[in-house]
Amino acid sequence: MRLTFWLAALLPILPYALATNPVQRLRSTRPRVFADSQQRREAIEKRNTNFFTPAFSNPKAATFHVNSSTLPLITFPLQDSWAGRLPITNAMNEERQLFFWYWPSSKSTESDTLTIWLNGGPGCSSLGGFLQENGPISFQPGMTAPQANPYAWTNASDVVWIEQPVGTGFTLGTPDIHNESELSDEFYGFLQQFYTVFPELAAKKLFITGESYAGFYIPYIATRIVDASAAEKAALHLDLQGLLINDGVYSSFITSEEAPTANFSTHFQSVLGFSNSQITSLQRSSRTCGYETMLRQTQYPPKGKIDLPNGNRDSVSSKCDLFDTFLNLGKCSIISIPASTSTASPTCVPHRKTPCPDTIPLTSPFVYQQQRSDVQTALHVPGFGTWVDCSDINVFVNGNDDSAYTETLFPHLLATLPRGVTLWHGLVDAILFNLGDRITIQNMTWGGVQGFRAPPSTPLIVGGAQKGIFHSERKLTYIEVDNAGHMIETDQPQTALHVFQSILGQTTL
Repeated sequence: MRLTFWLAALLPILPYALATNPVQRLRSTRPRVFADSQQRREAIEKRNTNFFTPAFSNPKAATFHVNSSTLPLITFPLQDSWAGRLPITNAMNEERQLFFWYWPSSKSTESDTLTIWLNGGPGCSSLGGFLQENGPISFQPGMTAPQANPYAWTNASDVVWIEQPVGTGFTLGTPDIHNESELSDEFYGFLQQFYTVFPELAAKKLFITGESYAGFYIPYIATRIVDASAAEKAALHLDLQGLLINDGVYSSFITSEEAPTANFSTHFQSVLGFSNSQITSLQRSSRTCGYETMLRQTQYPPKGKIDLPNGNRDSVSSKCDLFDTFLNLGKCSIISIPASTSTASPTCVPHRKTPCPDTIPLTSPFVYQQQRSDVQTALHVPGFGTWVDCSDINVFVNGNDDSAYTETLFPHLLATLPRGVTLWHGLVDAILFNLGDRITIQNMTWGGVQGFRAPPSTPLIVGGAQKGIFHSERKLTYIEVDNAGHMIETDQPQTALHVFQSILGQTTL
C-alpha cells in the first residue's frame, strides 16, 4: 500500500507507500492532511526569497537546470534547482542510472554544506521525503496544490534527494545488486559522476541523512566513502562530516520489532484498541520468548552483552512472532499524529486485515494532477511513464539483501567522522520501535566502551517547548521525539529542522 506524493503529477495514478522495515512486513496507508497553523503561516511569511544561485564550470550542468518558475502548480517563490539522471559508471554504454534532484540552499548566501537525503524501502523514492517531509515543496495527501514548506532543510543546507538503488523511482537499468556493499559501490560510482558535472560542490562539507531502511543504506555508503582507495580519494576528495538517520534499521528485527512489541502495545493500549486479555497474552509471550530479558539487560551503563533469544539466531518461531500478532490484533496499522497540531494525542489509522491493494482511489483533483507530463519534462525525465514511490520490482536480486546489520559499521564511522552519528526515533513509530534503538546502542561498543553510561534524559527544547529527550557520548547522539511516528520530518517539521541544523553545527540541541 502506498503513500501519495506530488511527483506523480507527472505520471498516471500514483500508488501509496510507506518506507518499510527490512523484511517489508508492514505496508500501510498513512493519510495526512497538513492543516495550516498560525505558526506555519508565520514561518512561511519569514521565508527568504533573495536566493543565492550557484554557478557551475562544467557546461553539462546546464542540461540539468530546472527553472522553478516553470514548475506547474507552484505559486510561491522558489530558487532554481538541478535534476535528472546520471550513470553509476563512466562506461560509454552504461544503462544503470540514478535520479537526483539537487536544490541549493534557500539562504541569500552560499551554503558550505551539501546534504544527501535517502528514503528507505528498500526501493522507496527519496522524492517521497522531498514532498512529504523536508523538501521546499510540500504536497501532502489531501492538498489540492503544493505549498511552500517553511521547515525545508534547504533553509540550512544544499540538499540533493537521490533515488536509489537501480529499480527505484525514475532510475534506469536492471537491478543487479545482492547486498549493501554492492549498493554502496554503485552509489559511490554515481557520486563520481555527480561531482564531475557539479565540481564546485565537492568543496562543501558532506552530510548523509535518511530514514527507515536507509539505516542500512547510509552506514554502508559512508563506509565506502571513508574507506575509498588512495587513488579514489585523490580523484575525488569528499569531506564527509556526519550522518543523521531517523527510525532506521540497524540490527536484528528481533531487536527492532519483536522485543519491544509488548511494551509498546501496553503503552498505547487504548489507542490500539487492545483488550486487557490481549495485552496480558502479549506480555506473557514476551516473557517466555526471552524478550523481557533483553529489555531488562538494557541498562545504563550496560553490564554485559545483550543476547538474542534462540541462541542468537536471527529467526523466531510463530509463537514468538509478537510483531505479527501486534499487526493482526490491532485496530490500527500505524499510529499517526494529527497534522494540525504538534501536541495532539496519537490516533490510529484503521487496520486492514487483508493485503492492501497497490492503488487506492483519491479525490479527483489530486488524481487529475497525477496525469501531467510537464513535470517529467521539467525534471529531464520526459516520457518516463508510470512512476511509483516504492518499487514493485525487487531492487536486490531475488529480493534478498544478505548484508550484515549496520550496527557493525557504526564503531568505525564514529571513530572517523568529525561530527559523528546522530540517530533519532519517533516515539509513536509503530513500524520500528524506539526501544530497539536503545537495545542496539547499549549492545554496541565504540570508542573502547560499551553503550551509553547514562540514559537519554536531556530535554530537547525547540521553540521554547520540550519536544523530546536526547543523550550524547563519544560522538554518538540519540534523540527520542515526542508525538512523532515513522516520519519525524512530517509529524514534527520544526523539530526536525532544528535537529538537522544541530548536526550541521549551526545550533546546539
